[in-house]
Amino acid sequence: MEKWGSGIYLLGQYHRYQTGLWLLKHEDEGAIIEMPPYFENEVVPYKLCKRISQDYNVKIKYFLCSHAHGDHFCQKTYNEAKKNFPQAKIYLQNGFKKRIKNKARTKFFDEEQHLYLANEPIILVHAPKHSWTDTMIVFRGTIFTGDWELNTVRSVHDGKKYAVPMETRLKSIEKMELFEKRYNYNIHRVFSVHANDRRENVDFRALMADTKNDRKLW
Repeated sequence: MEKWGSGIYLLGQYHRYQTGLWLLKHEDEGAIIEMPPYFENEVVPYKLCKRISQDYNVKIKYFLCSHAHGDHFCQKTYNEAKKNFPQAKIYLQNGFKKRIKNKARTKFFDEEQHLYLANEPIILVHAPKHSWTDTMIVFRGTIFTGDWELNTVRSVHDGKKYAVPMETRLKSIEKMELFEKRYNYNIHRVFSVHANDRRENVDFRALMADTKNDRKLW
């Protein structure tokens, strides 16, 4: 378990694309980010979560997911989380509905969802850019941006039929650009869920403004 910030821990990385499994913790309550697939030689995600829950006396209250792509959301991992954490609720953006067979104990939201670990807020914001289900996860001044391509309006999916349209991307960027003002909230850390982009002391509004640029990065 690797500490990335106050109450923020990277528990492990999974499968081909090394998707992160994250714990958000406040007092004795916790939330898990991502439900990735896993190889046979990897620790099963629910078993790792169970061990951390027991070792650190943390009640897992929520399971969350940044978007519905297959390296972040796996039906098997989802089913195992539900079975082994019957007290936990799963919150997902509406676009996940078509990916899920058994929707019991799963709450779906459209634009935003506010949750709490004890009295500490978690804010989920639907902001499609990389995918139609992109969900920004905000906690303790940190934002998890999923697989968002930062510093450019472009997407790695450009040219594909399922790419999010440019107009929608710009609306999402503008929505996040105004987030701090709307909530009187300071975001100063930006993490990708793959743990391959870690930014500290960020001017988030300036980062969002820069992400509107049509810049070739790959």
